[in-house]
Amino acid sequence: MGVIKRQTIKGSIYSYLGVGIGFLVTIISIKLLTTAQIGLTAIFVAVSGIYSQFSTLGFTKVIERLFPYFRDEENKHNGFIFLTLAVGMVGFIVSLGSFFFLKSYIIANYQSKSPLLVEYVWYIVPLIFFRMYALMLDTYNKMLFDATTGTILNDFVYRVGNLFLLGAFYLKWINFSMFILGYIFFLSLPAIYLTGLLIYRKQFNIKPKLQFISPSLRKEMISISVFGIIGGVSSIALKQIDTIMLGAYADLSTAGVYSIIFYFGTVVLIPSVALGKISSTIIADSWKNNDVKTINDIYFKSSINQMFFSLLLFILIAANTNNIIQLLGNRYQGTQWVIVLISLTSLIVASTGSSVQIIGTSHKYKIQTYSLGLLVVLSVIFYAIFIPILGMIGAALGSLLSISGASLMRVFYLKRNMNLFPYRKIHLRCLAIGIFTFVVVSLVPAFHNFLIDLLMRCLLIAILFIGLSYLFRISDDFNQIADKFLKQTRRVK
Repeated sequence: MGVIKRQTIKGSIYSYLGVGIGFLVTIISIKLLTTAQIGLTAIFVAVSGIYSQFSTLGFTKVIERLFPYFRDEENKHNGFIFLTLAVGMVGFIVSLGSFFFLKSYIIANYQSKSPLLVEYVWYIVPLIFFRMYALMLDTYNKMLFDATTGTILNDFVYRVGNLFLLGAFYLKWINFSMFILGYIFFLSLPAIYLTGLLIYRKQFNIKPKLQFISPSLRKEMISISVFGIIGGVSSIALKQIDTIMLGAYADLSTAGVYSIIFYFGTVVLIPSVALGKISSTIIADSWKNNDVKTINDIYFKSSINQMFFSLLLFILIAANTNNIIQLLGNRYQGTQWVIVLISLTSLIVASTGSSVQIIGTSHKYKIQTYSLGLLVVLSVIFYAIFIPILGMIGAALGSLLSISGASLMRVFYLKRNMNLFPYRKIHLRCLAIGIFTFVVVSLVPAFHNFLIDLLMRCLLIAILFIGLSYLFRISDDFNQIADKFLKQTRRVK
Protein backbone atom coordinates (compact mmCIF):
# COMPACT_ATOMS: atom_id res chain seq x y z
CA MET A 1 0.00 0.00 0.00
CA GLY A 2 3.00 2.31 0.51
CA VAL A 3 3.71 2.27 -3.24
CA ILE A 4 0.07 3.01 -4.00
CA LYS A 5 -0.05 5.91 -1.53
CA ARG A 6 3.19 7.51 -2.77
CA GLN A 7 2.37 7.27 -6.45
CA THR A 8 -1.25 8.31 -5.93
CA ILE A 9 -0.15 11.43 -4.05
CA LYS A 10 2.53 12.24 -6.64
CA GLY A 11 0.18 11.60 -9.55
CA SER A 12 -2.59 13.65 -7.93
CA ILE A 13 -0.24 16.60 -7.36
CA TYR A 14 0.64 16.75 -11.05
CA SER A 15 -2.99 16.19 -11.98
CA TYR A 16 -4.11 19.14 -9.87
CA LEU A 17 -1.31 21.30 -11.22
CA GLY A 18 -2.64 20.29 -14.62
CA VAL A 19 -6.14 21.25 -13.51
CA GLY A 20 -4.92 24.70 -12.53
CA ILE A 21 -3.22 25.18 -15.87
CA GLY A 22 -6.18 23.57 -17.61
CA PHE A 23 -8.45 26.13 -15.97
CA LEU A 24 -6.31 28.92 -17.44
CA VAL A 25 -6.39 27.16 -20.82
CA THR A 26 -10.19 26.91 -20.61
CA ILE A 27 -10.67 30.60 -19.78
CA ILE A 28 -8.20 31.73 -22.44
CA SER A 29 -9.68 29.35 -25.04
CA ILE A 30 -13.16 30.79 -24.75
CA LYS A 31 -11.69 34.28 -25.23
CA LEU A 32 -9.44 33.48 -28.21
CA LEU A 33 -11.14 30.61 -30.04
CA THR A 34 -14.61 30.26 -31.47
CA THR A 35 -16.86 27.56 -30.05
CA ALA A 36 -16.51 25.72 -33.38
CA GLN A 37 -12.71 25.73 -33.05
CA ILE A 38 -12.97 24.47 -29.46
CA GLY A 39 -15.42 21.84 -30.69
CA LEU A 40 -12.93 20.71 -33.33
CA THR A 41 -10.28 19.97 -30.69
CA ALA A 42 -12.89 18.13 -28.59
CA ILE A 43 -13.93 15.98 -31.56
CA PHE A 44 -10.25 15.27 -32.32
CA VAL A 45 -9.77 13.97 -28.79
CA ALA A 46 -13.00 11.95 -28.84
CA VAL A 47 -12.64 10.29 -32.26
CA SER A 48 -8.91 9.56 -31.96
CA GLY A 49 -9.55 8.26 -28.44
CA ILE A 50 -11.99 5.60 -29.66
CA TYR A 51 -9.87 4.66 -32.69
CA SER A 52 -6.64 4.48 -30.70
CA GLN A 53 -8.30 2.32 -28.05
CA PHE A 54 -9.47 -0.07 -30.77
CA SER A 55 -5.99 -0.05 -32.32
CA THR A 56 -4.53 -1.62 -29.17
CA LEU A 57 -6.58 -4.72 -30.08
CA GLY A 58 -7.27 -5.18 -26.38
CA PHE A 59 -3.59 -5.72 -25.62
CA THR A 60 -3.58 -3.20 -22.77
CA LYS A 61 -5.70 -5.73 -20.87
CA VAL A 62 -3.17 -8.44 -21.67
CA ILE A 63 -0.44 -6.22 -20.25
CA GLU A 64 -2.41 -5.55 -17.07
CA ARG A 65 -3.39 -9.16 -16.49
CA LEU A 66 -0.52 -11.26 -17.84
CA PHE A 67 2.63 -9.14 -17.62
CA PRO A 68 3.35 -10.53 -14.10
CA TYR A 69 3.93 -13.90 -15.82
CA PHE A 70 6.42 -12.34 -18.28
CA ARG A 71 8.17 -10.19 -15.67
CA ASP A 72 11.88 -11.08 -15.63
CA GLU A 73 14.53 -8.35 -15.58
CA GLU A 74 17.39 -10.64 -16.55
CA ASN A 75 15.57 -12.05 -19.57
CA LYS A 76 14.26 -8.64 -20.72
CA HIS A 77 10.72 -9.59 -19.68
CA ASN A 78 10.76 -12.43 -22.21
CA GLY A 79 10.25 -10.24 -25.28
CA PHE A 80 7.09 -8.60 -24.02
CA ILE A 81 7.81 -5.19 -25.55
CA PHE A 82 8.15 -6.82 -28.99
CA LEU A 83 4.64 -8.26 -28.63
CA THR A 84 3.35 -4.86 -27.55
CA LEU A 85 4.80 -3.07 -30.59
CA ALA A 86 3.76 -5.79 -33.05
CA VAL A 87 0.17 -5.92 -31.87
CA GLY A 88 -0.02 -2.12 -31.92
CA MET A 89 1.15 -1.93 -35.53
CA VAL A 90 -1.38 -4.54 -36.66
CA GLY A 91 -4.12 -2.68 -34.80
CA PHE A 92 -3.19 0.63 -36.37
CA ILE A 93 -3.33 -0.84 -39.89
CA VAL A 94 -6.79 -2.28 -39.17
CA SER A 95 -7.99 1.06 -37.74
CA LEU A 96 -6.58 2.95 -40.70
CA GLY A 97 -8.59 0.75 -43.06
CA SER A 98 -11.72 1.40 -41.01
CA PHE A 99 -11.05 5.15 -41.01
CA PHE A 100 -10.69 5.26 -44.80
CA PHE A 101 -13.93 3.28 -45.12
CA LEU A 102 -15.87 5.68 -42.86
CA LYS A 103 -14.25 8.91 -44.09
CA SER A 104 -16.89 9.57 -46.73
CA TYR A 105 -19.64 9.11 -44.12
CA ILE A 106 -17.89 11.53 -41.73
CA ILE A 107 -17.56 14.15 -44.47
CA ALA A 108 -21.18 13.74 -45.59
CA ASN A 109 -22.53 13.90 -42.04
CA TYR A 110 -20.50 16.91 -40.89
CA GLN A 111 -20.17 18.90 -44.17
CA SER A 112 -23.05 21.30 -43.57
CA LYS A 113 -23.08 21.59 -39.75
CA SER A 114 -19.34 21.32 -39.02
CA PRO A 115 -17.25 22.15 -42.10
CA LEU A 116 -14.18 22.82 -39.93
CA LEU A 117 -13.95 19.12 -39.06
CA VAL A 118 -14.07 18.16 -42.73
CA GLU A 119 -11.18 20.54 -43.43
CA TYR A 120 -8.93 18.95 -40.78
CA VAL A 121 -10.23 15.36 -40.86
CA TRP A 122 -6.87 13.91 -42.04
CA TYR A 123 -5.16 15.14 -38.90
CA ILE A 124 -6.92 12.37 -37.00
CA VAL A 125 -4.67 9.71 -38.61
CA PRO A 126 -1.37 10.57 -36.83
CA LEU A 127 -3.33 11.11 -33.62
CA ILE A 128 -4.63 7.53 -33.78
CA PHE A 129 -1.10 6.16 -34.21
CA PHE A 130 0.59 8.10 -31.43
CA ARG A 131 -2.27 7.89 -28.93
CA MET A 132 -2.49 4.14 -29.50
CA TYR A 133 1.19 3.64 -28.67
CA ALA A 134 0.86 6.02 -25.74
CA LEU A 135 -1.83 3.77 -24.30
CA MET A 136 0.25 0.64 -24.85
CA LEU A 137 3.54 2.03 -23.51
CA ASP A 138 1.94 3.80 -20.56
CA THR A 139 0.27 0.54 -19.49
CA TYR A 140 3.58 -1.32 -19.87
CA ASN A 141 5.43 1.39 -17.93
CA LYS A 142 2.75 1.28 -15.26
CA MET A 143 3.37 -2.45 -14.79
CA LEU A 144 7.02 -1.54 -14.14
CA PHE A 145 5.70 0.36 -11.09
CA ASP A 146 5.83 3.81 -12.70
CA ALA A 147 2.27 5.11 -12.78
CA THR A 148 3.13 8.80 -12.54
CA THR A 149 5.00 9.50 -15.80
CA GLY A 150 1.89 8.97 -17.93
CA THR A 151 -0.12 11.18 -15.60
CA ILE A 152 2.49 13.95 -15.80
CA LEU A 153 2.52 13.80 -19.60
CA ASN A 154 -1.25 13.63 -20.07
CA ASP A 155 -2.44 15.92 -17.29
CA PHE A 156 0.42 18.39 -16.90
CA VAL A 157 2.72 18.62 -19.94
CA TYR A 158 -0.20 18.45 -22.39
CA ARG A 159 -1.92 21.41 -20.72
CA VAL A 160 1.30 23.42 -20.43
CA GLY A 161 1.72 22.85 -24.17
CA ASN A 162 -1.81 24.09 -24.82
CA LEU A 163 -1.13 27.20 -22.76
CA PHE A 164 2.00 27.87 -24.82
CA LEU A 165 0.06 27.39 -28.07
CA LEU A 166 -2.70 29.77 -26.98
CA GLY A 167 -0.08 32.37 -26.06
CA ALA A 168 1.55 32.03 -29.47
CA PHE A 169 -1.88 32.25 -31.14
CA TYR A 170 -2.76 35.39 -29.16
CA LEU A 171 0.54 37.02 -30.14
CA LYS A 172 -0.16 36.02 -33.76
CA TRP A 173 3.05 34.04 -34.00
CA ILE A 174 0.96 31.17 -35.37
CA ASN A 175 -2.38 30.89 -37.18
CA PHE A 176 -5.13 28.39 -36.36
CA SER A 177 -3.74 25.72 -38.71
CA MET A 178 -0.39 25.86 -36.92
CA PHE A 179 -2.22 25.83 -33.60
CA ILE A 180 -3.90 22.54 -34.59
CA LEU A 181 -0.55 21.03 -35.62
CA GLY A 182 0.88 21.99 -32.23
CA TYR A 183 -2.19 20.60 -30.49
CA ILE A 184 -1.69 17.27 -32.23
CA PHE A 185 2.00 17.28 -31.32
CA PHE A 186 1.30 17.67 -27.59
CA LEU A 187 -1.37 14.95 -27.76
CA SER A 188 1.21 12.70 -29.45
CA LEU A 189 4.12 13.60 -27.15
CA PRO A 190 3.46 10.90 -24.48
CA ALA A 191 4.19 8.10 -26.96
CA ILE A 192 7.45 9.74 -28.07
CA TYR A 193 8.63 10.48 -24.53
CA LEU A 194 7.70 7.06 -23.13
CA THR A 195 9.63 5.37 -25.92
CA GLY A 196 12.74 7.38 -25.06
CA LEU A 197 12.26 6.80 -21.32
CA LEU A 198 11.93 3.02 -21.69
CA ILE A 199 15.00 2.91 -23.93
CA TYR A 200 16.94 4.95 -21.35
CA ARG A 201 15.85 2.58 -18.57
CA LYS A 202 16.79 -0.43 -20.73
CA GLN A 203 13.21 -1.69 -20.69
CA PHE A 204 12.71 -1.50 -24.47
CA ASN A 205 14.29 -4.67 -25.76
CA ILE A 206 12.55 -5.47 -29.06
CA LYS A 207 14.10 -8.92 -29.49
CA PRO A 208 11.25 -11.45 -29.78
CA LYS A 209 11.09 -14.52 -27.55
CA LEU A 210 8.05 -16.22 -28.96
CA GLN A 211 9.18 -19.60 -27.61
CA PHE A 212 8.33 -18.37 -24.10
CA ILE A 213 4.64 -18.27 -25.02
CA SER A 214 3.19 -21.71 -24.35
CA PRO A 215 0.01 -22.84 -26.14
CA SER A 216 -2.06 -22.28 -22.99
CA LEU A 217 -0.60 -18.80 -22.47
CA ARG A 218 -1.20 -17.93 -26.13
CA LYS A 219 -4.81 -19.03 -25.82
CA GLU A 220 -5.23 -16.90 -22.70
CA MET A 221 -3.67 -13.85 -24.42
CA ILE A 222 -5.95 -14.15 -27.44
CA SER A 223 -9.01 -14.53 -25.22
CA ILE A 224 -8.11 -11.49 -23.10
CA SER A 225 -7.32 -9.44 -26.24
CA VAL A 226 -10.68 -10.21 -27.85
CA PHE A 227 -12.57 -9.20 -24.76
CA GLY A 228 -10.15 -6.31 -24.23
CA ILE A 229 -11.08 -4.85 -27.63
CA ILE A 230 -14.76 -4.82 -26.75
CA GLY A 231 -14.16 -3.64 -23.20
CA GLY A 232 -11.58 -0.99 -24.10
CA VAL A 233 -13.57 0.53 -26.95
CA SER A 234 -16.74 0.37 -24.86
CA SER A 235 -15.02 2.09 -21.95
CA ILE A 236 -13.64 4.96 -24.03
CA ALA A 237 -16.89 5.22 -25.98
CA LEU A 238 -18.81 5.74 -22.75
CA LYS A 239 -16.57 8.75 -22.08
CA GLN A 240 -16.44 10.23 -25.60
CA ILE A 241 -19.54 9.28 -27.52
CA ASP A 242 -21.61 12.09 -25.98
CA THR A 243 -19.28 14.69 -27.51
CA ILE A 244 -19.33 12.92 -30.89
CA MET A 245 -23.13 12.62 -30.94
CA LEU A 246 -23.53 16.25 -29.90
CA GLY A 247 -21.37 17.21 -32.87
CA ALA A 248 -23.54 15.04 -35.12
CA TYR A 249 -26.96 16.04 -33.76
CA ALA A 250 -26.10 19.69 -33.20
CA ASP A 251 -22.81 21.21 -34.45
CA LEU A 252 -19.18 21.81 -33.46
CA SER A 253 -20.15 24.93 -31.49
CA THR A 254 -22.44 22.95 -29.19
CA ALA A 255 -19.79 20.26 -28.82
CA GLY A 256 -17.26 22.98 -28.01
CA VAL A 257 -19.39 24.49 -25.24
CA TYR A 258 -20.07 21.01 -23.85
CA SER A 259 -16.37 20.11 -23.81
CA ILE A 260 -15.59 23.22 -21.74
CA ILE A 261 -18.38 22.45 -19.27
CA PHE A 262 -17.43 18.76 -19.21
CA TYR A 263 -13.95 19.74 -18.04
CA PHE A 264 -15.29 21.09 -14.73
CA GLY A 265 -17.30 17.94 -14.07
CA THR A 266 -14.39 15.57 -14.66
CA VAL A 267 -12.17 17.42 -12.18
CA VAL A 268 -14.01 15.39 -9.53
CA LEU A 269 -12.58 12.18 -10.99
CA ILE A 270 -8.89 13.15 -10.80
CA PRO A 271 -8.04 11.31 -7.53
CA SER A 272 -9.38 8.01 -8.88
CA VAL A 273 -7.41 8.26 -12.14
CA ALA A 274 -4.10 8.59 -10.32
CA LEU A 275 -4.93 5.77 -7.89
CA GLY A 276 -6.28 3.42 -10.56
CA LYS A 277 -3.06 3.46 -12.57
CA ILE A 278 -0.85 2.08 -9.81
CA SER A 279 -3.45 -0.02 -7.96
CA SER A 280 -4.04 -2.23 -11.02
CA THR A 281 -0.38 -3.30 -10.90
CA ILE A 282 -0.60 -4.34 -7.23
CA ILE A 283 -3.99 -6.00 -7.74
CA ALA A 284 -2.73 -8.03 -10.73
CA ASP A 285 0.17 -9.36 -8.65
CA SER A 286 -2.23 -10.07 -5.76
CA TRP A 287 -4.51 -12.13 -8.02
CA LYS A 288 -1.47 -14.08 -9.20
CA ASN A 289 -0.60 -14.87 -5.55
CA ASN A 290 -4.27 -15.39 -4.59
CA ASP A 291 -3.92 -12.63 -1.99
CA VAL A 292 -7.60 -11.67 -1.62
CA LYS A 293 -6.98 -9.88 1.67
CA THR A 294 -4.73 -7.29 -0.02
CA ILE A 295 -7.27 -6.82 -2.81
CA ASN A 296 -10.08 -6.27 -0.31
CA ASP A 297 -7.94 -3.78 1.62
CA ILE A 298 -7.13 -1.84 -1.55
CA TYR A 299 -10.80 -1.91 -2.57
CA PHE A 300 -12.03 -0.38 0.70
CA LYS A 301 -9.27 2.21 1.06
CA SER A 302 -9.49 3.29 -2.58
CA SER A 303 -13.25 3.72 -2.23
CA ILE A 304 -13.29 5.83 0.94
CA ASN A 305 -10.25 7.92 -0.04
CA GLN A 306 -11.63 8.63 -3.50
CA MET A 307 -15.08 9.41 -2.09
CA PHE A 308 -13.57 11.80 0.46
CA PHE A 309 -11.54 13.82 -2.04
CA SER A 310 -14.10 13.61 -4.87
CA LEU A 311 -17.00 14.66 -2.62
CA LEU A 312 -15.02 17.72 -1.54
CA LEU A 313 -14.44 18.62 -5.20
CA PHE A 314 -18.09 17.94 -6.06
CA ILE A 315 -19.30 20.34 -3.34
CA LEU A 316 -16.80 23.00 -4.42
CA ILE A 317 -18.13 22.79 -7.99
CA ALA A 318 -21.86 22.31 -7.27
CA ALA A 319 -21.96 25.21 -4.77
CA ASN A 320 -20.26 27.54 -7.28
CA THR A 321 -22.02 26.74 -10.56
CA ASN A 322 -23.33 30.30 -10.92
CA ASN A 323 -19.87 31.72 -10.26
CA ILE A 324 -18.34 29.32 -12.81
CA ILE A 325 -20.85 30.43 -15.45
CA GLN A 326 -20.14 34.11 -14.75
CA LEU A 327 -16.44 33.40 -15.12
CA LEU A 328 -16.95 31.62 -18.45
CA GLY A 329 -19.27 34.21 -19.99
CA ASN A 330 -22.79 34.63 -21.36
CA ARG A 331 -22.42 31.87 -23.97
CA TYR A 332 -22.43 29.34 -21.12
CA GLN A 333 -25.61 30.53 -19.39
CA GLY A 334 -28.06 27.70 -18.68
CA THR A 335 -25.39 25.00 -18.41
CA GLN A 336 -25.38 24.76 -14.61
CA TRP A 337 -27.22 21.45 -14.60
CA VAL A 338 -24.77 20.04 -17.12
CA ILE A 339 -21.94 20.76 -14.67
CA VAL A 340 -23.86 19.21 -11.74
CA LEU A 341 -24.86 16.04 -13.64
CA ILE A 342 -21.36 15.39 -14.98
CA SER A 343 -19.83 16.07 -11.55
CA LEU A 344 -22.32 13.71 -9.91
CA THR A 345 -21.41 11.02 -12.44
CA SER A 346 -17.73 11.44 -11.60
CA LEU A 347 -18.46 11.28 -7.85
CA ILE A 348 -20.38 8.00 -8.17
CA VAL A 349 -17.62 6.46 -10.28
CA ALA A 350 -14.96 7.61 -7.80
CA SER A 351 -16.84 6.12 -4.84
CA THR A 352 -16.63 2.63 -6.38
CA GLY A 353 -12.86 2.58 -5.81
CA SER A 354 -10.74 0.04 -7.65
CA SER A 355 -13.68 -2.07 -8.88
CA VAL A 356 -12.60 -1.70 -12.53
CA GLN A 357 -9.06 -2.87 -11.78
CA ILE A 358 -10.23 -5.78 -9.60
CA ILE A 359 -12.54 -7.24 -12.24
CA GLY A 360 -10.25 -6.37 -15.15
CA THR A 361 -7.27 -8.24 -13.68
CA SER A 362 -9.29 -11.20 -12.36
CA HIS A 363 -10.36 -14.43 -14.06
CA LYS A 364 -13.84 -12.82 -14.41
CA TYR A 365 -12.63 -10.10 -16.78
CA LYS A 366 -15.11 -11.21 -19.45
CA ILE A 367 -18.05 -10.07 -17.33
CA GLN A 368 -16.80 -6.50 -17.39
CA THR A 369 -16.58 -6.65 -21.18
CA TYR A 370 -20.13 -7.95 -21.54
CA SER A 371 -21.52 -5.24 -19.25
CA LEU A 372 -19.59 -2.47 -20.98
CA GLY A 373 -20.73 -3.61 -24.42
CA LEU A 374 -24.34 -3.58 -23.27
CA LEU A 375 -23.92 -0.15 -21.69
CA VAL A 376 -22.51 1.36 -24.87
CA VAL A 377 -25.65 0.26 -26.68
CA LEU A 378 -27.81 1.72 -23.92
CA SER A 379 -25.75 4.93 -23.94
CA VAL A 380 -26.28 5.43 -27.65
CA ILE A 381 -30.00 4.93 -27.09
CA PHE A 382 -30.02 7.39 -24.16
CA TYR A 383 -28.10 10.01 -26.15
CA ALA A 384 -30.28 9.51 -29.23
CA ILE A 385 -33.37 10.10 -27.07
CA PHE A 386 -32.18 12.89 -24.77
CA ILE A 387 -29.81 14.98 -26.94
CA PRO A 388 -32.42 16.01 -29.57
CA ILE A 389 -34.81 17.00 -26.74
CA LEU A 390 -32.51 18.46 -24.07
CA GLY A 391 -29.27 19.17 -25.95
CA MET A 392 -26.24 19.33 -23.64
CA ILE A 393 -28.33 18.49 -20.56
CA GLY A 394 -29.51 15.38 -22.41
CA ALA A 395 -25.91 14.36 -23.07
CA ALA A 396 -25.02 14.84 -19.38
CA LEU A 397 -28.11 12.90 -18.30
CA GLY A 398 -27.22 10.06 -20.66
CA SER A 399 -23.71 9.96 -19.18
CA LEU A 400 -25.10 9.82 -15.64
CA LEU A 401 -27.40 6.91 -16.45
CA SER A 402 -24.84 4.91 -18.42
CA ILE A 403 -21.51 5.49 -16.69
CA SER A 404 -22.88 5.54 -13.14
CA GLY A 405 -24.96 2.48 -13.93
CA ALA A 406 -21.88 0.61 -15.13
CA SER A 407 -19.93 1.53 -11.99
CA LEU A 408 -22.65 0.42 -9.57
CA MET A 409 -23.21 -2.82 -11.48
CA ARG A 410 -19.52 -3.67 -10.97
CA VAL A 411 -19.84 -3.09 -7.22
CA PHE A 412 -22.81 -5.43 -6.87
CA TYR A 413 -21.19 -8.03 -9.10
CA LEU A 414 -18.07 -8.08 -6.93
CA LYS A 415 -20.21 -8.41 -3.81
CA ARG A 416 -22.26 -11.28 -5.18
CA ASN A 417 -19.51 -13.26 -6.91
CA MET A 418 -16.30 -12.49 -5.00
CA ASN A 419 -17.65 -11.31 -1.65
CA LEU A 420 -15.81 -8.00 -2.07
CA PHE A 421 -17.65 -4.83 -1.07
CA PRO A 422 -16.12 -1.35 -0.65
CA TYR A 423 -18.80 0.45 1.34
CA ARG A 424 -18.89 0.70 5.14
CA LYS A 425 -20.68 2.93 7.67
CA ILE A 426 -17.83 5.41 7.25
CA HIS A 427 -19.09 6.11 3.71
CA LEU A 428 -22.48 7.21 5.09
CA ARG A 429 -20.70 9.42 7.60
CA CYS A 430 -18.68 11.01 4.78
CA LEU A 431 -21.85 11.57 2.74
CA ALA A 432 -23.62 13.13 5.75
CA ILE A 433 -20.73 15.57 6.25
CA GLY A 434 -20.89 16.45 2.56
CA ILE A 435 -24.65 17.10 2.62
CA PHE A 436 -24.33 19.18 5.78
CA THR A 437 -21.52 21.25 4.24
CA PHE A 438 -23.45 21.85 1.01
CA VAL A 439 -26.64 22.90 2.85
CA VAL A 440 -24.76 25.35 5.09
CA VAL A 441 -22.91 26.93 2.16
CA SER A 442 -26.14 27.17 0.13
CA LEU A 443 -27.75 29.22 2.91
CA VAL A 444 -25.01 31.87 2.70
CA PRO A 445 -26.28 34.93 0.74
CA ALA A 446 -24.45 35.67 -2.50
CA PHE A 447 -21.86 38.45 -2.59
CA HIS A 448 -22.22 41.09 -5.30
CA ASN A 449 -18.73 40.36 -6.65
CA PHE A 450 -18.73 36.81 -7.96
CA LEU A 451 -14.96 36.36 -7.42
CA ILE A 452 -15.29 37.24 -3.73
CA ASP A 453 -18.32 34.96 -3.52
CA LEU A 454 -16.33 32.14 -5.15
CA LEU A 455 -13.39 32.53 -2.75
CA MET A 456 -15.57 32.79 0.38
CA ARG A 457 -17.66 29.74 -0.51
CA CYS A 458 -14.56 27.68 -1.30
CA LEU A 459 -12.99 28.72 2.01
CA LEU A 460 -16.12 27.86 4.00
CA ILE A 461 -16.47 24.48 2.25
CA ALA A 462 -12.82 23.63 2.92
CA ILE A 463 -13.10 24.53 6.63
CA LEU A 464 -16.36 22.66 7.22
CA PHE A 465 -15.79 19.55 5.12
CA ILE A 466 -12.08 19.00 5.82
CA GLY A 467 -12.44 19.92 9.49
CA LEU A 468 -15.38 17.58 10.12
CA SER A 469 -13.79 14.80 8.07
CA TYR A 470 -10.62 15.07 10.13
CA LEU A 471 -12.61 15.09 13.37
CA PHE A 472 -14.59 11.96 12.43
CA ARG A 473 -11.55 10.24 10.84
CA ILE A 474 -13.20 9.70 7.46
CA SER A 475 -9.88 8.91 5.77
CA ASP A 476 -7.06 7.40 7.84
CA ASP A 477 -4.59 8.27 5.08
CA PHE A 478 -5.67 11.92 5.11
CA ASN A 479 -5.53 12.07 8.91
CA GLN A 480 -2.00 10.66 8.87
CA ILE A 481 -0.90 13.33 6.41
CA ALA A 482 -2.67 16.06 8.41
CA ASP A 483 -1.18 14.85 11.71
CA LYS A 484 2.30 14.81 10.19
CA PHE A 485 1.81 18.34 8.85
CA LEU A 486 0.50 19.63 12.20
CA LYS A 487 3.41 17.98 14.04
CA GLN A 488 5.94 19.66 11.74
CA THR A 489 4.15 23.00 12.17
CA ARG A 490 4.44 22.75 15.95
CA ARG A 491 8.17 22.01 15.64
CA VAL A 492 8.68 25.12 13.52
CA LYS A 493 6.99 27.21 16.18
